[in-house]
Amino acid sequence: MSEAQAPEILCEKREDGVVLLTLNRPHARNTVSFAMWEQFSAALDGLENDTPARALVLCGAGDYFSSGGDVKNGPARGDGAIRLAARLEMGQRIINRLRALPIPTIAAVEGGAYGIAWSIAMGCDMLFAADNAKFGAPFLDYGLVPDGGAAWFLTQRLGRARAAEIMFSGRTLAVEEAFDLGLISRVLPAGEVVSGALEFGAAIGAGNPHAVELTKRLLHMGETGDLAATQALELIYCHTCQAGEEVPRAREAFKARAAARNVQKEA
Repeated sequence: MSEAQAPEILCEKREDGVVLLTLNRPHARNTVSFAMWEQFSAALDGLENDTPARALVLCGAGDYFSSGGDVKNGPARGDGAIRLAARLEMGQRIINRLRALPIPTIAAVEGGAYGIAWSIAMGCDMLFAADNAKFGAPFLDYGLVPDGGAAWFLTQRLGRARAAEIMFSGRTLAVEEAFDLGLISRVLPAGEVVSGALEFGAAIGAGNPHAVELTKRLLHMGETGDLAATQALELIYCHTCQAGEEVPRAREAFKARAAARNVQKEA
């Protein structure tokens, strides 16, 4: 199969319950296309309509995350009022759906993430990056405005002054600065980011997968709602978890470990 015929999104459902999604246009630095968004949407359909996976890891093929939008092909489709932004509108939908998934999501960034690819990565719950990764939003250099929610993500996380400096300068951030700014969850050696993210994802929810799902919903609420509304959800979710079998089992396991430690101390 030629590169042009290969799927632009690869979806692997692993035995440990983690789903690995790969942006698969290595010949074009994994830049996003209409076909990629369409296949991304189909993959999300499966995730949304199935029992929640343990976690989702999103990476790019060829040890590189993505250079953003495909500037070699036009962004227009159809004859709608905003047809020149048709590809972006598809991307916005994907990023919003990615954020709303009831499972932990990890962007595993090797190489770099630029433009809307950085927005995709910031749309995940966690961002694991290689120690040589770079990030940038050079929209103004191309005569464009920030897209994919980049201005919103950066303003929410950094404040207006720092976000504005990054947006207006269009400069590239090295991984050290991005980590210091709080934009990255973990820095790993180059070549080990995907495996590290998969290992992390496989360890999530060993006690109670429902608690993982509800925690994701609380995190989403924490970014979009107020404290009172979040605490109201906490009560319902706490009741749900307490009513299950996992909490009493975990409590008994804790007591058994504590008793074993006491026996060791007495010996």
